[in-house]
Amino acid sequence: MNVYRKSLVIQIILFVVFFLMGLNLIVQYYVAPSFSAYHIVVLAVLVTAGLIGFLIYRKMSDDIVPITESHMKWIRGLLYGYLVVYVVELVVSGLPSLPTEALKIVFSSALMVIALVGIGFQVHLLTKKEDL
Repeated sequence: MNVYRKSLVIQIILFVVFFLMGLNLIVQYYVAPSFSAYHIVVLAVLVTAGLIGFLIYRKMSDDIVPITESHMKWIRGLLYGYLVVYVVELVVSGLPSLPTEALKIVFSSALMVIALVGIGFQVHLLTKKEDL
């Protein structure tokens, strides 16, 4: 199975944004109450990351990278894992009887770990020299 190299680069950018979203859960809990422009700064960072990602995508060539079905399953598993953890975090954070601070740290750490594994996996696919 083959994919475009620029598709893998976009997936790396996606996992970087996922990492920032996980980091945002922790930082927002501690910084947002005392810094009123926090949400504007986060929006500016995300828009800037989107623009940089678009520019990188436009400049990439149409080179093809061979990957196996197991690699696709790993990527799919990471994306679904992130989705499940994020949805559970959204549901659980609405329950008033649970400790908010501990939950934010646990869920955001899980989201950041999934995102880092995704980044590492995508970089491994991009830098692998031999055919699969």
